[in-house]
Amino acid sequence: MNFLSSQKKFICPIFTLFLTIHLSGCIDLSAAKYHPEKKIVNETETRIAARTSHPEYRGEVHTMLGGLGVFSTGMKELSSSVERVYHIPAPSEMWYNAGKVVRDIETYYRNHPEHRPIILVGHSLGANEQIAVARQLNRKGIDVDLLVTIDAVSRVHVPANVKYVMNFYKPGFVPMFSGLRLKADAPEKTIIDNINVNTLKGIKVNHFTIDKEPVVQAMIMDKIKKVTRNAKRVEHT
Repeated sequence: MNFLSSQKKFICPIFTLFLTIHLSGCIDLSAAKYHPEKKIVNETETRIAARTSHPEYRGEVHTMLGGLGVFSTGMKELSSSVERVYHIPAPSEMWYNAGKVVRDIETYYRNHPEHRPIILVGHSLGANEQIAVARQLNRKGIDVDLLVTIDAVSRVHVPANVKYVMNFYKPGFVPMFSGLRLKADAPEKTIIDNINVNTLKGIKVNHFTIDKEPVVQAMIMDKIKKVTRNAKRVEHT
């Protein structure tokens, strides 16, 4: 009897303690069910959400390769940089797809009342055809905010719907592989910056490497940034 009595005295407190812990656990779980923990959003997620709802850069950049596309790989590099840094569309096409570029731009333009900045960039034959694209857009009443030509070899006149032109050219003795200075159909409407790459320090390029030159790429990226920042069609400086 004494043994059983001592066992009861030992077991009862343990059972009481176990029951208390169990009931406490149930209460906590019940509270968690009806009062879930608030999700903590870190600073990076906040920045991404803000950029998505209010993008810092807005526009469309169309790059165009010349020849067979073998030597104009700088255009693809530029498109990748634009999409990675500014988070705006930057498709790249061959020069013979100029008609598709015109259609793509016009389709978006007609379907979106709030127009975004339009930027055209091309190398060699791609530069020639981007001038042709701008001329087609002019006939449709669509402005081009920025036209960047790299060693264009013909079509030296730029239509009046283009607001600003960056023309990189490398003078040479072979017309097919020599860049040219560009002229505006309406100088009062179009600003043209003809840049002879021979005047840029530390640059040694030819017709086939000029589009990949880091200094040239950086200058283009900087101009694209100014045009597309804050989603406005800003005046170029």
